[in-house]
Formats: sequence, C-alpha cells, structure tokens
Amino acid sequence: MRDDEESRCYVDHLVAEHRRLHAMLREMRAAIVGSIEPDGDPSFAKVAQVLGKLHGELEHHFAEEEKGGCLDEAVSRCPRLSPEARAIKAEHPEILAEIDRLIEQAAKLQPDHQNQFMIQQAFDRLYQRLCAHEAAENQLLAQGLGTSVNGDGNGRPTLIYDV
Repeated sequence: MRDDEESRCYVDHLVAEHRRLHAMLREMRAAIVGSIEPDGDPSFAKVAQVLGKLHGELEHHFAEEEKGGCLDEAVSRCPRLSPEARAIKAEHPEILAEIDRLIEQAAKLQPDHQNQFMIQQAFDRLYQRLCAHEAAENQLLAQGLGTSVNGDGNGRPTLIYDV
C-alpha cells in the first residue's frame, strides 16, 4: 500500500492546476464568442489577452512538472513509466508554440465571422490536445501513485483512490 497522504498532496495540487486551466479554457471560449458582437466593436483583443494568460499559466504548470513535480514522483515510485513521463514533458514546448501561433493570429486577423470561425477551429484543436495531455498525466499518476484523477466533463476533476 502506498502512502495515501503523500499521494493525495501531489494529486490535489494537480487537480487544482487543472481546474484553474479549465476555467481559463472556458474563458477563452467566451472571448471567441464575444469577439464579434452585433452591438459591439469587433475585436480579437480579448482573445489574445486570454491566450496570453493561458500561455503564462501553462508555462508555469509545465515548469513545475519539469523540475520535479507529480510526474517525477510517479516515476520514482514506478520507474517503468519514465518513457511516458518524457513523452508528456516533450509536448510542453509544442503546446506553448501552438498558443503563440494563436496569439499571433488573433493579433493579425481582421475581426470578422470567417476569422472568428478559423480561430474557434484552431482553439478547438488546442483544447483537444490539452485534454489528451491531461489524460496522459492522469494515466501516469494512476499507474505511478495508485490514484486516479477523473474529469466529469465539466472541467471539475474528482479524486478517486484505488485501493
């Protein structure tokens, strides 16, 4: 049996991080929808602002993972997970670069319905990638720490300990 209190500390931290990131992703969806309001001045400025905030949060989140966070703890308990942890960490610069490209698009594109749709599609691809990344982290924790972090589809992860 593993030390449940120690594992819980790592998992609780990751759950809190994921909740914060999911809140920003919901904020991003709202910014895209609100960018072309019939009553307002069309602008992708809010989209770029939220993307910048998301980039900063993910940069911090990834730095924590890379300097010895939850993933490394799981690998220390189950060394065979090392390749999976390396693969997860290798995605970090690619995800940040994808956000940078979206920020650049939001800054350059004219705020019209066609470009709004294009940004929405690019964001949807980013969102799917982030969900897959999160699922890989959760799977690694499940195997390494004997825990499972499951999302309920609303961005509110729940914590389940395997016995």
